Amino acid sequence: MAEKGPWTGPPLLATMSGMTRSRPRIALVLRGEVNQSGGVGTSVLRLARGLAADGRFAVDVVGLRRRVPAPSDGAAVPGEPCEVEGGVCFFELYPEESTPPGPESELAVQQALVDLVRRRHHALLHGFYASSAGYHAVWAAAECEVPSVVGIRGNDIYGNVFDPSRLPRLQWALAHATRIVAVSSEAARRADILAGCGPRTTVVLNSIAPAAYRAGTVRCPGSPVIGTLGRAAVKKGVHLLIRAFPMVLERHPDARLVLVGPLTETSALPDLAGVSGVSDRTVFTGAVPREDALRQLRGMDVFVLPSLHEGCPNAVLEAMLAGTPVVATAVGAVPEMVVDGEEAVLVSEVGSPRAVADGILSMLAADREGIAERAREAVRTRFGLSREVEENVAVYRDCLA
Repeated sequence: MAEKGPWTGPPLLATMSGMTRSRPRIALVLRGEVNQSGGVGTSVLRLARGLAADGRFAVDVVGLRRRVPAPSDGAAVPGEPCEVEGGVCFFELYPEESTPPGPESELAVQQALVDLVRRRHHALLHGFYASSAGYHAVWAAAECEVPSVVGIRGNDIYGNVFDPSRLPRLQWALAHATRIVAVSSEAARRADILAGCGPRTTVVLNSIAPAAYRAGTVRCPGSPVIGTLGRAAVKKGVHLLIRAFPMVLERHPDARLVLVGPLTETSALPDLAGVSGVSDRTVFTGAVPREDALRQLRGMDVFVLPSLHEGCPNAVLEAMLAGTPVVATAVGAVPEMVVDGEEAVLVSEVGSPRAVADGILSMLAADREGIAERAREAVRTRFGLSREVEENVAVYRDCLA
């Protein structure tokens, strides 16, 4: 297939049958369940609801369930959405039960996506995570002769570059998408290095919707309470925070470390806390509902994100909204999200427990109330949902013009 650049067909805004009255219908495509937790799921649902409320596009969210057999009453291409909420239609596509796992299953779901695009008359597909749902979305869009957008989330342009099973899909998706949306300038630069797609790439930082969270505070005993929030994946650097905590205890012996998020059965983090001598000062909460994130964050004196690499972390925005001072490594979009020393403390040395500890101690000695208030104001003025919606709409309209 020839390399796909900007859409060169007829003006889709005027001619596509994918309109609900005067609105083009678009599909936001992700891997897995349509209502999933985690960064990608949170971002897709937020954007879908924002676009639906904005009203310029009709919105479908499509989950690709490649490894799960269809429910007994399900079909590869459902005739009706599995859910409708706030004007957003949700679809989940499964391989048929008799389809063997592996490439045949992937092909079955790909064909189901193509059939859904034709049935729903989508004018544009936006796939999130370039090497998985992005790859499927770009391929389906090419088959259906409509434009496509690939969303670079973070790990797809970092770890996947060095994964020989994912790299070809990543490169193909970036080369053939009509437009690319990256969640950080760093990710955009890396994508351009990999695929020469700079002129087709737009940086759109995540936003946050305050109404999605519950009120209240959950606080553990101890002072100060240092914590983090999210999956305990290696890239999140939680192991660095545990190793940094003894250095914090030297200066603040009553401190408590609170790690909010799911742990796998094989996680080594509890053992690491024991080896580091901080088990009695560390709390592992396990998984909590996303809507309770701010309740957990409000109970912390300092939120720490010691990531090795990032996209545009929702957890940083959640901490800012909660009024909890942020210490974070200067990776991904983080330096674009906050002003170092004014709205957060950034750690420039990535992968260093000593640097993480120094960042925490620096924040504990700073005007935390002032930093937290400036960060809250930044959320209000720079990270509203309307800004994220408007910037994505501009990309869609450019594709469809």
